[in-house]
Amino acid sequence: MAKDIMIGHRPTLNQLYAGEGLNLPISWVGTDSVANILRKSASVLYPADHRIPASREDVSEWERLSLAIHKLPTNGLQYALLKRLLDILVICAILPCLLPLLLIVALVVKVGSPGPIFYRQKRVGRFGREFTLWKFRSMQVNGDEILRKHFALNPDAELEWIQTRKLRNDPRVTRMGRVLRQLSLDELPQFINVMEGSMSLVGPRPIVSAERESYRDAYLLYASAKPGLSGLWQVSGRSDLSYERRVALDAEYVNRWNLALDLQILWKTAGVVWGSKGAV
Repeated sequence: MAKDIMIGHRPTLNQLYAGEGLNLPISWVGTDSVANILRKSASVLYPADHRIPASREDVSEWERLSLAIHKLPTNGLQYALLKRLLDILVICAILPCLLPLLLIVALVVKVGSPGPIFYRQKRVGRFGREFTLWKFRSMQVNGDEILRKHFALNPDAELEWIQTRKLRNDPRVTRMGRVLRQLSLDELPQFINVMEGSMSLVGPRPIVSAERESYRDAYLLYASAKPGLSGLWQVSGRSDLSYERRVALDAEYVNRWNLALDLQILWKTAGVVWGSKGAV
C-alpha cells in the first residue's frame, strides 16, 4: 500500500475523504479561512488598482493565487528543475524500446477496430490550465451513444460511473482495448505529454473538468503539481480504490513531494504494470 513509500511529515488531507477538509501547512494556520487566505494572496499579487489586460487569457486563477500555495514543496526550484530533468532523462533512456512499442501498439489499434489510432481528451493540468491528453484509442468511436444506452438499461452502472468515473465492465471498450488497458499500453502516448511539459512521469492522476467540484478543497493541492503518468494512486491499488481514496492520495503526493518519493513511485510502477494490478 501507499503507506510504505510515504516520506516526510507534512500535514495531509483527511484520509477518509480528501474533499471534506484541508489541513494547511503550519505557517498557514490562523483565524482566517482558506477563502480569506486566497483572497488576501490574490490582493497581494494583483492590487485593487491593478488591471490585467483582457487579452491576457494565459493568466489563470491559480497563478493569481500562487502566494497561497507557495509553501508547498511543488512550488520550489527542486520541483521545477530536478523533476523536469528526471522526466527527460528517463524518457531518453527508454526511447529505444519505447518507439518500436509505440509503432506495434498503433498497428494493433488500427487493425483491431475502425477509427483513429489516438484518443485525445481535455484534462486539467497545473495551475488549472487545460491540456490535451493523448492515449491509444481503446473504445468504440461512438462511445458516448453506447454509454447512454448502457446507463438506460443498467442504473447500477450509471451510479458506479458517478461515484468512481470508471466502469469495471465498460461496454465502450473494444476487445483489443481491454488487452491494452490491462497492460496499461493505452497510456503510452502520454509520454508525448511528458516531453512537452504538460505532464510529468509522476504526479496526481489527470482529471477532467467535471471532477473539479468533487475534489473540493483538495483541488488547491491538485492544481499545484503537474498531472502524472503514474502516481500514488497507480501504485496503491488503482481502480481497486474508492474515488475518495484516490483524491486523498493525490493530495498526499503534493503535500509530501520530494525527488526520492518520485523515484520510489517509478520503481513500484514497473511492478504494478507488470502484474496488471487494479487495471480496468
